[in-house]
Amino acid sequence: FRVIYQPVYSPWVNHAERLWQALHETITRNHQCRSMWQLLKKVRHFMDTVSPFPGGKHGLAKV
Repeated sequence: FRVIYQPVYSPWVNHAERLWQALHETITRNHQCRSMWQLLKKVRHFMDTVSPFPGGKHGLAKV
């Protein structure tokens, strides 16, 4: 375990912020999904495609 100092708000340093921004820009902003399941399917596809571990179970929670 190691603590890494980061400025108070630094999205350019935090890789998760970049991922969420890309997800929002690609999938969730003004989405045209008719159901929650359709939206979740698109999000899952995005995460599998963009993830550094495609097809892996790293960091996934069952919903």
